[in-house]
Amino acid sequence: MGRIRSLFVYPFSFDEFLVAEGKSAWVKAKKEANTEKPLLTALHNDLVQHFRTFLMVGGMPASVAAWVSTHDYRQCQTELDDIQLTYYDDFPKYAKKVDLTLLRNTLQSVVMQIGEKFTYSHVEGGYRAEEVKKALKLLCDAGIIKRVSHTAGNGLPLGAEVNEKYRKYLYLDSGLLLRILDLDLGGAQQLTDMILAGTAEDLVNKGGLTEMVLGWELIKYNNPRSQHELYYWENTAEGTRSEVDYIIARDLKVLPIECKAGISGKMKSLYEFMRQKHLTEAVRCSLENFAELRHCNKKDNGALRHVKILPLFATSNLYDVTDDTAIYAEKAQQEIDQMWEDGTLNQEKLDELRGQHLRTPYKNL
Repeated sequence: MGRIRSLFVYPFSFDEFLVAEGKSAWVKAKKEANTEKPLLTALHNDLVQHFRTFLMVGGMPASVAAWVSTHDYRQCQTELDDIQLTYYDDFPKYAKKVDLTLLRNTLQSVVMQIGEKFTYSHVEGGYRAEEVKKALKLLCDAGIIKRVSHTAGNGLPLGAEVNEKYRKYLYLDSGLLLRILDLDLGGAQQLTDMILAGTAEDLVNKGGLTEMVLGWELIKYNNPRSQHELYYWENTAEGTRSEVDYIIARDLKVLPIECKAGISGKMKSLYEFMRQKHLTEAVRCSLENFAELRHCNKKDNGALRHVKILPLFATSNLYDVTDDTAIYAEKAQQEIDQMWEDGTLNQEKLDELRGQHLRTPYKNL
């Protein structure tokens, strides 16, 4: 009998985006960088700018292709609008399982609550929590959103201590997120202007956008043969408010990750989590260059904490990969270039493909 092997694929990671832009050397350079050998300032600044572009374009292949060929964000918007409308067109296939208005309102509520604990009552229409949970499950199963579960983080596996009352949800892609904001909810233009011209601090903190992208980057660089879960930590004690954006397992240990901007951030939540769980290693993802912070906690018998600063555009450095994604993306680009040169692929054929609906028919739903 034959054997089936599953691979989980997602929109382009930032590394794959760089390869599509012809920047494979940059991918290699940042893979070789670390706290002892940070990036040259000029290259670091270039990567920050390209990361800004990546947030706008997103990782959907059609949008990336439009950007690479035209460098016109309006062309990317056209592709993203088509993709988003296709998702909405697919909703009737789930009509026997869930109310279509509920499904759409739930997706809109996920977008509005990016980076926050999801509140069921914020879904427009006065639906019961159980109904909203059903819609969320369908959207997760379809791959349009990703659940981030609260974990106590006392040890591995992280999923053993999940508190189902506390959950966040990530939308599939940053480019699509900006388009759905503009199409349905308004208010995307200010965010767009901020990404293109704002400060690094604004870029990281605004609307949970970068926290969302960081979550997906953690997924994309992981083993593609498994479907990975995401976790975060929040101090649920009454009268307290502290949160760590992501908790992952590395080298059979709990590793907290905080998305932070600037140099002067005190990271009280991160240090509090490390103190409670008796951890000495953590990561701060920001737009700073590679570095390391050391913190001596006098309240915890002088325990020394090490926090590595990892640029948001270098999330892949957390994983022991051999540039497989970059290699495959480069090979794919070479094949596409060859098809274009020999006439197998041209603009007319691309336009024809864009007009076709190639999604799986769901006759039994």
